[in-house]
Amino acid sequence: YDDVISARKHLHVTDGFLKDGLARTLREYYDERLGNPRGMRTDRFVWDYWHVPEQYNLIRTPANVFFTEETMRELQEQLSDYAQEVLGMRSVSPIWLSYYVDGCFQELHADVPHGPWAFVLSLTHWDNRTFTGGETKIMKPHILEMWRTFDPHKGLELNDIMDHIPSEFNRLTVFDPRLPHGVRRVSGTQDPKNARIVLHGWFTEPSPFFVGALSEEQATPALNEAMLNAVEELNSMPPATGTLCVRIHVTESGLVDNLDWLSDTVIPIPGAKVPALDGQCVEPPEDARFLILEAIWKAFAEAKFPEAQGDTNITVPFIFE
Repeated sequence: YDDVISARKHLHVTDGFLKDGLARTLREYYDERLGNPRGMRTDRFVWDYWHVPEQYNLIRTPANVFFTEETMRELQEQLSDYAQEVLGMRSVSPIWLSYYVDGCFQELHADVPHGPWAFVLSLTHWDNRTFTGGETKIMKPHILEMWRTFDPHKGLELNDIMDHIPSEFNRLTVFDPRLPHGVRRVSGTQDPKNARIVLHGWFTEPSPFFVGALSEEQATPALNEAMLNAVEELNSMPPATGTLCVRIHVTESGLVDNLDWLSDTVIPIPGAKVPALDGQCVEPPEDARFLILEAIWKAFAEAKFPEAQGDTNITVPFIFE
């Protein structure tokens, strides 16, 4: 029942992400700026050694301070296009550039306030690395609910508890930052050019946006009505947490003929009590997630937008807190 309408997904991995040679351009520029360790160019002195005892240890700088305006513009555009098309997000946070040499790591943490999705884009020559460690580690979602499916006859090992994502060159790793995550300690190299090198940040600003024949002004009244109908139903649903973005396809006749589920990290809050019909409080029903998704699907399926000279795609976020 859990994924009948939409499959909840906490992790997206895309290899060969940057197009038009941009990953190679960024890496070559990085190598050039760090190429001569005896050099005294002032643009070498942009790094922050970030050390929080037993939590973070790495070298970082704002990416827009390090790279050229042109390459940053191309990077922002490609990340923004991905965010809108795949996740339904409008914006990208300021991007960090970090490198990890021997002794660098991030212990488990959660980036809840920064955005619904975190990303790591690797510039590491992973296949030729001279270090161990450096994988992005993310706790598997079921571990946070393990007692619901606990098997007293089955043990657990590290790979049953954590996902480990290698930082392969030009790989984009996108994940739900509410899940405990970090970076495995790097051991073996002191050379910044042979380090784990990554760009990272968050996808932010889940808000409606419109592409096609209908303008925002034309579509908003019908969209508001559908949203009100959805929210009215959702208010009677079990409490949930997460982000859900949907893209509805509106035909030129104003009818919704398709709905795509984009971001989906929604989960009913474990153990939260909800009112039953007799006023008593009960555990959320097993099909709570299905009921939430069904209410949203139904509200948009019944919507009627103005007629137009072509089709329109409208992306709509729902934030459950």
